[in-house]
Amino acid sequence: MKYIIQSDRVINGTGMKPMRNGVVVTQGTEIAKVCTYDQLTQADKDNAEILSIPGGSILPGFIEMHSHIHCSSETDAYEHITTESNETFLMRGTQAVRSALSSGVTTMRDLGSRNEVVFPLRDGIKQSIIPGPRLLVAGTPITTTGGHCNMFGTEANTSSDVIKAIRQQFKLGADCIKIMSTGGGFTPGTNVRAPQYSASILKDAVQDAERLGLNVAAHCHATEGVKNCVEAGIHNLIHCSWLSSEPSELYDYDPEVADKIAEKRIYVDPTLALSHLNRLRGRTTKPDSGAMRDPEKRFEILRDMWDRGVKFVTGMDSGMTNARFGDFAYIPEVMVNDMHISPLEAITCATKTSAECLGMEDEIGTLEKGKSADIVVINGDPSEDISTLHSVNTIISQGKLVKSQNNLLI
Repeated sequence: MKYIIQSDRVINGTGMKPMRNGVVVTQGTEIAKVCTYDQLTQADKDNAEILSIPGGSILPGFIEMHSHIHCSSETDAYEHITTESNETFLMRGTQAVRSALSSGVTTMRDLGSRNEVVFPLRDGIKQSIIPGPRLLVAGTPITTTGGHCNMFGTEANTSSDVIKAIRQQFKLGADCIKIMSTGGGFTPGTNVRAPQYSASILKDAVQDAERLGLNVAAHCHATEGVKNCVEAGIHNLIHCSWLSSEPSELYDYDPEVADKIAEKRIYVDPTLALSHLNRLRGRTTKPDSGAMRDPEKRFEILRDMWDRGVKFVTGMDSGMTNARFGDFAYIPEVMVNDMHISPLEAITCATKTSAECLGMEDEIGTLEKGKSADIVVINGDPSEDISTLHSVNTIISQGKLVKSQNNLLI
């Protein structure tokens, strides 16, 4: 199918100012042309369906970098994950990927779900059995015995155990590796203030994953865990919360380590919308709730990291309590309102930068000729008002029209 998408402006994902009276032409699964309306030729128009959205903005499809698609995102998410069957997880996951796509997410990375669930879901999307975004999966996360997310992870304690687990995930067809370098708040009894793995073990993990062409994302709350990940050359830090090892203190931020993160081009997914969503939906803050205890200081640290050149990507941690799969627009909104970066900078994080982190910048992330036809059209101008990202008028995913004139077609 050939489409001409026409609206007031094109925001191409590179950070450039919007192009007025912009048009994107798609042919099959690819973008054929990006131009202004008066630059369209008759050949462009031949056999094309015109999608005209007055007052809107054309953007690259959103990239959600951190999901757990078999988790419920409800208050009882932990009980659900420890009691429900794989069949129920498959039903939850089917709904999750549909909700994500319906919000404008055209590429989604799952960073920890049961192998028996997430691989069939990925295949189901590829085969058009169920609707969903392009799905990249880690499968089961790698954790220590009794460690964070052990209830659906692979428990591995030594370097040889971890390498064996990586090779098993590679054998199953994983797109990346997820390792839990510290404890986490979702798993009772784990220590968010202490590492689960040494820098040496993590370095061995990175080396073997790279040999297999896989990047490694690491969950890390404790500052010592962050330091271990940076020393090991982990490709993508998840949370990066800088929690102190001292229970009497909250943060132990190290600007010199932040400089190393920037220097090594390690991407950071700060999951920064979680605290906002918990406040929005009335979740009580507990004394052991980690970075949620002082969101203002958290954003101060994140802004300093940004100013030092750290690259941020857009992960929701969807599936965790209150992080629903259609919530993507809250991520850039919180970046603008609480980190105080510009709307265009936040949009770039959600598109181009996240594509770079995935190693897919030649395929997705910006609106350019030859790239995948992953396109959203917003009602309004998110370069001026980031909250308009919640109002998605039209979605094209890999050339397929998913939503048109505010109506879902899936």
